[in-house]
Amino acid sequence: MELVGKSVPDVIGIDLGTSNTVAAVSGQAISVADDGARTLPSVVAFLPNGHTMVGSSARRRRAIDFENTIWSSKRIIGRRFQDSTTANFRERYRFSLIEGEDGSPLFETRSGNFSPTDIAANVLAEISRWIEPRTSSTRVRVTIPAMFGTAQRDATAQAALLAGISNTHLVSESTAAIYAYRALDIELGKVLVYDLGGGTFDCAVLDCNAEVPKLVAHASDLFLGGDDIDESLAAWVTRYVLEKHNWDLTNYSEIRDRLVARCEEAKISLSHNDEATIELSQVDPECPAAGEGVTVSRRILGQLCENLVRRTFVTCDEALTRAELHAPDIDTVILAGGTTMLPLVQSGVSAYFGQEGLLKVDPTFVVAQGASLAPGD
Repeated sequence: MELVGKSVPDVIGIDLGTSNTVAAVSGQAISVADDGARTLPSVVAFLPNGHTMVGSSARRRRAIDFENTIWSSKRIIGRRFQDSTTANFRERYRFSLIEGEDGSPLFETRSGNFSPTDIAANVLAEISRWIEPRTSSTRVRVTIPAMFGTAQRDATAQAALLAGISNTHLVSESTAAIYAYRALDIELGKVLVYDLGGGTFDCAVLDCNAEVPKLVAHASDLFLGGDDIDESLAAWVTRYVLEKHNWDLTNYSEIRDRLVARCEEAKISLSHNDEATIELSQVDPECPAAGEGVTVSRRILGQLCENLVRRTFVTCDEALTRAELHAPDIDTVILAGGTTMLPLVQSGVSAYFGQEGLLKVDPTFVVAQGASLAPGD
């Protein structure tokens, strides 16, 4: 559904995501890639020739040049090297991380050492290519999770400055989602924003009865998102091929990365279709069953990811407890993040809250669109 901009024209909203980044102008999502795509993978690759690559092309280098291809760095932006979140990040990813002189984590690459702020700046600089033609008076709003503290907020603002984006203001992701729906003149009341993106899950309770939405409580799981669903599906396909064809798809990292990419495509397809096929020829041409495909149904995906979806409601429990509310007290549930397009997520939300989550605005773009509609200087 299209939104009608209610703010000054040429206000840019940028949803700097853990896995993907999107942008909107006065309520409308815009292209952020040369191929016309409206999502830009938040991935930065440092090439042997000294150049830097951002987006889909950089993402394809993850398997062949792991240590020089950085992603998911938003998880530790503004954090200290000794922080427990950074420790969890180091256990989860095989990046070469060192402690900087100021105590911040740095990614070691062939082009030098870069902080998570530097990585975010590269992503925002790529986005800025699509807003440069606009006037110098254009206002830019970059969204941040409600759980970001002062250090994370400052690091995000610094990333925007490094990217050459001036006149930048930070907006909470959950608040931005509210403004996207207010543009549709929907009465919201007490709202829970259920934001399941590629890399993280954020849950926020807001009171929208006043003109300015009031954040009541929030909770997050920094290591839960659509990427985990891709990995679960990839593990299932690997077991299936090994048992049926005695062929291991995990022998080479490049093959495994292609498998995860095909699983992500299948997951997205299952948002609209009952079945999806993963062509093994696109994963490993040497596989004895390369001429075949592995068919995945919504039922199978639901079984694989049931526990992952349940984890989101543990976080919802935390947010509601802090707000001194229960699920039936919520008037409106807003779904944000591309992963909420999955029927298994939507049915889980309906069962937990006793109501369907709102999907009148595409959840992939709702935060960026709302940020571009938010009032203020």
